[in-house]
Amino acid sequence: MTAGALAAATPALAATVSAQDPASLAEALKGAGHEVTAGIDDTGDPVLDLVMQGYKARLLFLDCDEAAHDKCGSVQFFSSFDAEGAGLTASDAVRFAGRHRYGAVTLNASGDPTLRWDVETGDGIPREVFVTAAARFLGTVQALGAVVFPKMAGQ
Repeated sequence: MTAGALAAATPALAATVSAQDPASLAEALKGAGHEVTAGIDDTGDPVLDLVMQGYKARLLFLDCDEAAHDKCGSVQFFSSFDAEGAGLTASDAVRFAGRHRYGAVTLNASGDPTLRWDVETGDGIPREVFVTAAARFLGTVQALGAVVFPKMAGQ
């Protein structure tokens, strides 16, 4: 690789984010226009509370060092809904997940769905890749919101 190619690659390498650096993820999400509040979850690991175009979500930090609660390896976007009426059935959740390949949907006993979306960051991924994952998560949250609240979506 030539010196010019190395110099051109350096900015891309610098623009990485990682679960090991929660502030890098918070800044990337803020830069994408989302409200972000940093905190600590019940186990002592970092967590980011998010408002993404009116939808509340959390960014959970996973695979963290159990003693120090740092050196996390991945994150999980997480959003729960309180469905109107009877909520969703298991087949509704499977059908939805089939159309939205990155999201995992679970239901509580009342049929209220929770959407989970994992992102492995390891030592770092390009900021743009993380912001794209966040945008896709938001699109999936909006799609689930239209299913859960059909009157609000005009259905």
